[in-house]
Amino acid sequence: MNITRRGFLKLSSAAIFSLAFPPRSSAAAIRIPVLMYHDIGFPADEYETVAPVQLGVQMEWLYAEGYRAISPAELGALSLRDAGRVVLITADDGHASFMDFAFPLLREYRFHATVNVVGSAVGGFVNENHPRLSWDECRYLMRSGLVEIGCHTYNHDVDLRAPRADALAAFNRKLAEDLVMFQNLYERELGQRAEILAWPYGVYDSDSIAIARRAGFKYLLNSEGRPIMNEQDRHDVPRLVVNNTMNLAGFRSMFEDKR
Repeated sequence: MNITRRGFLKLSSAAIFSLAFPPRSSAAAIRIPVLMYHDIGFPADEYETVAPVQLGVQMEWLYAEGYRAISPAELGALSLRDAGRVVLITADDGHASFMDFAFPLLREYRFHATVNVVGSAVGGFVNENHPRLSWDECRYLMRSGLVEIGCHTYNHDVDLRAPRADALAAFNRKLAEDLVMFQNLYERELGQRAEILAWPYGVYDSDSIAIARRAGFKYLLNSEGRPIMNEQDRHDVPRLVVNNTMNLAGFRSMFEDKR
């Protein structure tokens, strides 16, 4: 019998993990993990970085377990209770390391992902070790049909965090201006409007949501640290942080029904 390398890895990995871990519950609860990555590399930042080998092992595990990595738009069209093994993969900040380390894996496994870029940082550097994707690279990724480019605001400005009550009006005005600036730049560079917005620092409220909707964003990604569990989560999407502190058992636990 002929078997491809991918087929062999799928069969062998599934056998290994079935021995290492107990089976999951077959109850029809909604549980769709949305993974939040940042940079991929070797710096010491435990929150912001995942080592390339970690990412490779995680993607192989998803493939071996039969998961489909889908887009937010596909999520919006699913029957959540009948979705099966689906996961969403997101990466914030638009690090150039996504092109080097993540995209080859997505292409190999035919996984979809969303990269949320900071408009003012595209094509630039946070520092000498953290280059950002360029608009040409964003166009290339989008043409693949596997990657969507979302918004992580235009400035990722720290002042957008948790305003005082007496500064709320100014905060809302600044947020609205920021998102319009991003949409104008995105449309000029990519020929369409962005539909996906990832909140910086995970901070938002009902006013922020209304402002984002007016700016044309359909899918809003937060940082609540839990999987999708109900219909409301389709458009106000909770995410789970993946970083260098997480071993494979910890990664797998995000997919388990802990009821």
